[in-house]
Amino acid sequence: LQITISIGVAEFNRKSGDEGASLTAARMACEAAKDHGRDRIEVYDEQNQSIIRRHDDMQLVAQIQQTLDSDGFALMAQPISALGGKRDVPRYEILLRMKDDAGSAVPSSAFFSAAERYQLMPQVDRWVVSKTIASLMSHPEVVHDAGAVFSVNLSGQSLSDDDILEFIEDEISAAGLPAASLGFEVTESAAVSNLAKAQQFIDALHEHGCSIALDDFGAGLSSFAYLKNFAVDILKIDGGFIRDINANRISESMVAAITQVAKVMELETVAEYVENEKTRKLVAELGVHYAQGHAIGKPIPLEEVLRELGVQVKESTA
Repeated sequence: LQITISIGVAEFNRKSGDEGASLTAARMACEAAKDHGRDRIEVYDEQNQSIIRRHDDMQLVAQIQQTLDSDGFALMAQPISALGGKRDVPRYEILLRMKDDAGSAVPSSAFFSAAERYQLMPQVDRWVVSKTIASLMSHPEVVHDAGAVFSVNLSGQSLSDDDILEFIEDEISAAGLPAASLGFEVTESAAVSNLAKAQQFIDALHEHGCSIALDDFGAGLSSFAYLKNFAVDILKIDGGFIRDINANRISESMVAAITQVAKVMELETVAEYVENEKTRKLVAELGVHYAQGHAIGKPIPLEEVLRELGVQVKESTA
């Protein structure tokens, strides 16, 4: 065995007597040594960006666990709209929001950074799946009459969780939820890094009746090569191509290529980060099936979405 060692060093002031703070600083420096390649010594430096991020994550992780335990997260839903005059059932992506102890919103990037670093994403994903299903079943008219589809994101850590598939199937069965009402989004990078488990997961949920979307598609260098390995239903085009599609011919060409491949494979496509009408028109002209972004609709609380859909169902059947 080849042994390597990562060491974190922090200053300890005997006069202050704050052993806890010094140990925390040394621990963060040690973790920074791992971040920078391992087998090295890292001295605690408040200006080191890796240490700053880790310090922020360590402070957040306790709040995340507390929020999990108290059911304190909020579920939001962002609409996904059909393009090209296509009539379709209502579609939404489920998004997670968290507030800190002071009641201020925690940036999603900071929240997910901490949850992933400290292996909390499987717990978070289970919470989202469970609460989403419970919310849907509290509005049966939406589930059975509106035919709405709600997509939940699953992290790469959850794909590595041997029990997550059984958990999802049990939750759906116990609630009596039509599986077609629930979709799942897996990022391309997570699917590729867990190839065998991703295939097993996708195939099993397909058999159950759920739809599967491959998120951030096109970000990887071998996107098209890997695509044939996954029996997905939807490709969500990486937002990096959509943000500058009006000014960048390469981005436009990439979206056109993804759309063409999806057409041949009989897959639907979604353009994320559609922030203005010009972008919406362009992606529609390129043949993209759906759009998502602030030009389509901002995220709003899931309960509010379900109430509005319930009213629409009652009005249409009155």
